[in-house]
Amino acid sequence: MSSIQLPVIISEEVAQVVNEGGSVIVICLESVSRFGTGLKGKWIYEVVSADRKSRRLVIYKLKTEAESSLSVNGVASKTMSWGLPGIHVPPEKGQTFEQFKDGRCLVDWRSDT
Repeated sequence: MSSIQLPVIISEEVAQVVNEGGSVIVICLESVSRFGTGLKGKWIYEVVSADRKSRRLVIYKLKTEAESSLSVNGVASKTMSWGLPGIHVPPEKGQTFEQFKDGRCLVDWRSDT
């Protein structure tokens, strides 16, 4: 019997994938704007396995919608809770940053706007 890997992963499992050598992709869905003293936008997350063969969307545990953050502080909190040492936040809609446990960050500057 083969196990089928769903194209999603719950937030609680992300740290394990990161510890095994995987990475987290932060995707900007709404460009950053100023809100008082903070910065707001919208970001979702995908996880890439250590062998680079699978890429899964991070979802909330009890819902089928994507895990998202609406502020830069939210992105920082989420990525730090998954064991990533740095904070890299893509500022423009369509941009993605791939983050690794060793602090590396790959930037994709393509934008759909």
